[in-house]
Amino acid sequence: MGPASFFTGPDSLRWRGENRALFLTLLFAPTTAGLVGFALREQITAQQFAFLIVAAMIYVSIARGRLLGTSVRLHERQLPTPYAIATRCARTLGMAVPHVFVREDPYSCVTSVGLEEPYAIVVSSTWLPHLDDDELTFLIGRELGHIAAGHTRITSLFSASGRENPFVSAVFGAWMRRTEYTADRIGLLCCGSIDAAARAIFTCAFRQVSKNVDYTAFRDQRQEVQSDPTFKLGELLGQEPYATNRLRELEVFAISPLFATWRARLDEAAAKPQPALPQPAAAALPREVDKKACANVWLRATAFLLDWVVVSAIVSSGKVVQTSITTSGKPAVVHASDIAASTLQQFVDQWTAAHLPLIEMGLPDVVALLLVFVYSAILVGIVGRTFGMMVLGLRVVRPDYGRVSVGRAIWQYFVAFWSLALVLPLAGFFWRPSVQDRITGTRIVRGVMIR
Repeated sequence: MGPASFFTGPDSLRWRGENRALFLTLLFAPTTAGLVGFALREQITAQQFAFLIVAAMIYVSIARGRLLGTSVRLHERQLPTPYAIATRCARTLGMAVPHVFVREDPYSCVTSVGLEEPYAIVVSSTWLPHLDDDELTFLIGRELGHIAAGHTRITSLFSASGRENPFVSAVFGAWMRRTEYTADRIGLLCCGSIDAAARAIFTCAFRQVSKNVDYTAFRDQRQEVQSDPTFKLGELLGQEPYATNRLRELEVFAISPLFATWRARLDEAAAKPQPALPQPAAAALPREVDKKACANVWLRATAFLLDWVVVSAIVSSGKVVQTSITTSGKPAVVHASDIAASTLQQFVDQWTAAHLPLIEMGLPDVVALLLVFVYSAILVGIVGRTFGMMVLGLRVVRPDYGRVSVGRAIWQYFVAFWSLALVLPLAGFFWRPSVQDRITGTRIVRGVMIR
């Protein structure tokens, strides 16, 4: 039983409508962001959004180093009880044990971070003394659920600390609230107690006074919320559902056939001889990148196009001031987005015309193309992949699946730029690996695992 099995088939634990909500959220994100910006009297542009995504990728990728440098990493000799809980939950779900850290965080009780394995679960030292073992089991199980369901790869871009952001709530809240219901189900399966789940939710909400909260009375508050449509609107401003609604859905799930089915499966798996804990997928990688593991030309081209769009959006946030003066005496301003659009068209025309030499390309074409390669070299050197690659599940690695250094990334895109500009035969880009990858000792592979 692997983590993917929890979210496939008729017995999927994924909350109803979660995937549909994600699709609609992404589809209408620009419109929603514009409306939020109008309400806040702040212009929220696509350029700013693209820049924030790229910045978030870099921040999350270096967050592991920050955790190692500023937090306590748990293992058998370092806070062994919370670590044992994480290990037990991971074994229950058939998952590799993520890195578990404890750090001072007054905002988030337990959160998960990461764009790939190994993920990290971060427990707040502020809340840890107030959590019983079964409560912590529920909370860690929830975060493992987020990781297994693929939520963490997206939510980490919004906030690496797990802190709630009003703008993110307004744009992505419809999807994020559904992910919490999904994660609650996994947490309940891990701890096995609706009482422990309720106490965990109370502790994260009220900390010291949580032990004095009357569960029944708090649950009854939901009836008052449901009685007035205005009260329901407040949930739309947050990334999490109301605690009253979470408790209600957990109660419904706890007595459902779906819970009984999965509880029986987990009990049956636990009764069998315990296999070794799954290792991160990177441990099972072959010694060298196989030809079939390399991304084909269509995936690479699509990633390049996505990165072109991102770079164009970022560049278009600036303005190019012409030296000419208008009749009003004011400098005429031309948005770089217009240059980017014309540059892209010229580039496509030149590409299909059989790779015209660099000298035949206009200066704006060269600059625009160069910016994409500079952006790619920086992100690959720091993160291991660009935004377009992340969307398509690609990564740049060495032939032995090792991490690409900054110097090698710069060399790769230096060669790629001049290969593209100086009439390299078109067939070279259809090879797997491509010509520039062969020259620079890099590979663009499907999947995100590295050694």
